[in-house]
Amino acid sequence: MKVRVILCFLICMILLSGCFNYKDIDKAIFSTAVIIDVNEDGNVVLYSEVFHTYRSKKNNTETGTRLIFSATGKTLFEAVRNQNKTASDKINYQQNKIIIFTKRAAEYGIDHFIDFLNRDQELLIRQYILLFEGDPKELIQLNIKQEEYLGLYLYELVRNDLISKFADIYQVYEYLNNRYIGNSVGVMGIVKIKEEALEDDISIEGAGILMKGKLIDKMEPEEEKIYNEMMGEGTTRVIILPHPTIQGKQITLEVLNSKLKSSVFYDYDHDEITLKKDFKLKISFAESEDAIDLDEPEIIKKIEKAAEEELKKRCTEFFKKYKEKRLDVFRIQEMVSRKYPDLEIENPIDITELKIVADAYIEGSSDVQDFESE
Repeated sequence: MKVRVILCFLICMILLSGCFNYKDIDKAIFSTAVIIDVNEDGNVVLYSEVFHTYRSKKNNTETGTRLIFSATGKTLFEAVRNQNKTASDKINYQQNKIIIFTKRAAEYGIDHFIDFLNRDQELLIRQYILLFEGDPKELIQLNIKQEEYLGLYLYELVRNDLISKFADIYQVYEYLNNRYIGNSVGVMGIVKIKEEALEDDISIEGAGILMKGKLIDKMEPEEEKIYNEMMGEGTTRVIILPHPTIQGKQITLEVLNSKLKSSVFYDYDHDEITLKKDFKLKISFAESEDAIDLDEPEIIKKIEKAAEEELKKRCTEFFKKYKEKRLDVFRIQEMVSRKYPDLEIENPIDITELKIVADAYIEGSSDVQDFESE
């Protein structure tokens, strides 16, 4: 009996063992965001926002503080090691949420750094990647009232449904996969400091265009909305049209739902590719600047037709712009290679024509169907 008790006690000691005291957690330094920059000499400049935990000696409670570390190295690996030389304990990257590349680093090439981000065991491939135009010191020193930590704030921002549908947000594993798909052209969201805000704040607006890991062009916020709409990753929530009966006035439509079907067809006889985008829009009437009769079927049909034409116009102009730049941001090569695996075309967008099919339907609006001016 005594032997059994001792044996059970030993098993419990092995299986139920834990931390002896607060030594490990009290000294831990957890990274929440890293910013990667490149200086004029081509060296890597690394900024890390960290959460430093410690146990207060005054009231014997656990607490923490926000710290910022910076270091320079010939490579990202060396910069990380140099940064750890100034920390009281090794910086832990397991809880890191966001990786931000400055414009200079992105132009230099993200692929110079991606191997370490993928190879290091602490850096998880679920982290989000964003670009930033401006001074990284200004970004990491922002005092954002909504959240003390920049990394945690951006993490919640990219997971916001309104942001995720309109911004191109990559996680590390997605970027690694997309490097080998098609012609390696990707679109990545840009973090911006809001200059017009009354308090320090940031937003994700516009996107950078990457080819083979290097930043080569930029999309403005309105262009990015059209791009996401054409890729089926989001939809323009608001469509502003001229008033159907009163000149000089406008009406506003809200897109409730948008379904997109994309397809490609290769014409062997004429060596041409047709990229077809078939949209089905469910819209609602939002507002009018002057009187409008929504009970009139002809007016409803006129508005639906105008919404379809506006969508076709936006998509056609956007496609034409990037076709002239010879940038396959629409992943045409990927679609062609999947449907025609034996077909080899260096840059399919050069021989591609866009065909837009749009079907808009006004489902209805609020209880107030008519607006009449007094």
